[in-house]
This record gives sequence, C-alpha cells and structure tokens, in this order.
Amino acid sequence: MMMATITTHQIIVNECLAEGIDYDEMDEVIRYLLEMFNDGKEYADAQGLAWVSNESKKIPYRTKFLDIVAHPWKYTMEQKRAFAWKVACETWFEGKSALVLDQMKAFAADGVVLAKIVDEMYLRGKNRLVSNDTMIMETGIPNTRFFKVKKDAIVLFGLLIWKYCKRRDMEDKINGIIDENGNKIED
Repeated sequence: MMMATITTHQIIVNECLAEGIDYDEMDEVIRYLLEMFNDGKEYADAQGLAWVSNESKKIPYRTKFLDIVAHPWKYTMEQKRAFAWKVACETWFEGKSALVLDQMKAFAADGVVLAKIVDEMYLRGKNRLVSNDTMIMETGIPNTRFFKVKKDAIVLFGLLIWKYCKRRDMEDKINGIIDENGNKIED
C-alpha cells in the first residue's frame, strides 16, 4: 500500500483554512505589500528615514492587517494598496521580514526555496531583484509549476506575518496595552 504525501501547497492551504483566511485574498494583499516594499523603501530613503521610523504605528498597522486579512471584502483595492504602501515604508517592516524568512525556511522541506523566492524576488532592493526566468533557472522548478510555487511562497510569507501579528495582538491585550478592538490604551 502506497501512502499519499501531503504537499507544501496542501499544508499552506490547510493552515489558511484553519486560520479562517482566504488563500487567494492573502496572495493579493501580500503580493501587493511585497511589490510596494522596494518602491516604499526607495521613496523613504529619498525623503530621509525619520518620517518612516515611527514605532508607535506598529500596533495600528498590526490591527489593520489582521482586519484586512480576516475581512478582505470590507476594503477596496485602493485601501489595501494604501495600507501596503504605508507598511512598506516603515523601517521595522524590513526587520520583521527577515524574521519571517527564517520561519519560512523551517516551515516545510522546501521552505528554503519558498523563502528564496520571496527574498530574491521582492526584498532585495529595486536594482537587485531577480526575474521569474532567473528564479526558475536558479531553483530548477519547472516553468509550468513555478507560478503556483511562487504564490505559495507569497501566501506562506503572509500567513506567518498573520500568525505573528495575531500572537502579538493577543499578548498586548493580555498585558493591557491595547483594548479588545486593537486600540492602544492610554495611560
């Protein structure tokens, strides 16, 4: 008797379902966030980083991200894009992204490949990003399968950010830092 092997794609889809997240919506939101990252970083660098290193915005951004992913129908594409641009311009996003890439590597057997796709195609800086063709060549993933794997990489990146945000949100509620709606409690 031959045992069926569960694929990384199935694991990611099942994780999304368990969290009540729509796989395709996660792809849409996170893909745009990643696409905006390099534009936002370049713009922030041109403006000087002082305006984008506001740590106090992390909680409202985290709360908004959780809501956008949980209730995507409540937001227009323009609202999602505006949110992605703001987050991409924040200096802390780069550091959080590095942590998520490490988690991706440990997620599944091919997690290293998924992290490589996100890192090299979205997070390296505008002039250092690789193309689909280059990534296909570097990873050896057949062209017919590559775009599905790329989508899995993007969704996994978003799923791990979601889990991080959800955990931090719960910790902040328990510690009396934010209220049940995710608003910061003033002292």
